[in-house]
Amino acid sequence: MGQDEKKSLLANQDGGQDDVEISSGEGKKKSLRDYIPKLSKESITILIYVVLYITCGVINSVLLKQVMNTFSNYGFFLNQLTNFGYIPIFGVAVAYKMFFTNDIPKETRQFPLYKFLIMGALDAVTGYFVVIGGISTSGPLQQLLNQAIIPITMLVSFFILKERYSWIQLVGAVVIVGGVVTSLIPSLTGGGNSGNKPFWNFFYLISIIPYAFSNVYKDIGFKAVDDMDVWYLQYWDCVFQSIIGTILFPINAALPPPATIPFNSIGPSLKNGSLCLAGHNNILATDSTCGPLTTDPMPCDNCHNAWIIILVYMTINVIYNVFILLVIKYAGATVFSIANTLRLPLTNIVFSLKFIMGKQVVPFSGLSIAGLIIILGGLTTYRVGSTIKAKKAGATEQVRFIPGMGPAGVEGIVPIRKKFIEPKSQEHLRKQFFGKLGINIPEDRYNKAHINDA
Repeated sequence: MGQDEKKSLLANQDGGQDDVEISSGEGKKKSLRDYIPKLSKESITILIYVVLYITCGVINSVLLKQVMNTFSNYGFFLNQLTNFGYIPIFGVAVAYKMFFTNDIPKETRQFPLYKFLIMGALDAVTGYFVVIGGISTSGPLQQLLNQAIIPITMLVSFFILKERYSWIQLVGAVVIVGGVVTSLIPSLTGGGNSGNKPFWNFFYLISIIPYAFSNVYKDIGFKAVDDMDVWYLQYWDCVFQSIIGTILFPINAALPPPATIPFNSIGPSLKNGSLCLAGHNNILATDSTCGPLTTDPMPCDNCHNAWIIILVYMTINVIYNVFILLVIKYAGATVFSIANTLRLPLTNIVFSLKFIMGKQVVPFSGLSIAGLIIILGGLTTYRVGSTIKAKKAGATEQVRFIPGMGPAGVEGIVPIRKKFIEPKSQEHLRKQFFGKLGINIPEDRYNKAHINDA
């Protein structure tokens, strides 16, 4: 590290003595600079990454709900749009890497496609429940329900991966479940005016189940991969996610309004969704087909600037996932977990600000605040337990992460555990080389065993 990086952020560049002198009480004087923590260039960079990650995460969550509100009558179209929309983005990146760089070697391209298919299928089901259920689930409640991913993933990992957890982690998971239940009480009792509907809230919550299976499958299917290119992974995930998402349309025929789409109406619904994307309203109050006075209440179209909203959302979503990579790579899993914990209350605060959300503002209720506090307590407890467990296992394993764009902006961060391989010494490598040449060198039993194995 250079000398400049060791200087205080408020250091005088001209070497002057303009600092405020503060008496230490022992006859010595200290400058104000001595009381300010000295940050290295690397620390400042990490801090910037974390702040930008939290900021983009909050904006990403708010924009996702804005998109859902805009396409409230075209949930299936929105699901397909968010699936197919990323294919050209990742396709261009993969094509560039394959033709102009060596980032995607032959070994990566030979990776079994059926593993991407399984991952894409699980993400497609997750995205379907997220988008369809999220339309009638308020933004703050979405953020709280998303935290159920921790206890559900723990449960799936317990049975499939035989993963075992500390009692601190288990207490944290139970507290998180209690916070989720508390958050659902206003919706179940009909309180509040947030627009939450119990059926769709549980429909959204169900998305956590295939998402948890997707996380566990990534732990299994990609464990042997040392350096899977993220863009290549995302491209195939989006391709298969889009294909599987398309064949899910029969489910809409059995769903209640506003998601009901009979088989013979799939084509017109996709057409109207496209018109909405272009800014054209199809369902209007003047036609007496929407609004609170109709037999089956459904929202009227509000497609003004829809294409701008979806474009901004998808752009922010890509940037957001880039910062996920940067925070994990340079700050580590612990800092990433802390940033996620901080992001939760900040996102819910933004949803309650009228000057930002306008008519879509969702005021905090007492139970919503209680649910948020309980979940934050559970998240903190769980992550403290995870940190303690990781330190105890640090001598034998490390935690690697495979980032995933996931459906509808739901990022997939999956721990992949790989045992450390003790590096071989230069002496061992030299003896191994001579052994392969048939040159006998006196050596101890340990090194001889390694040469014979080679």
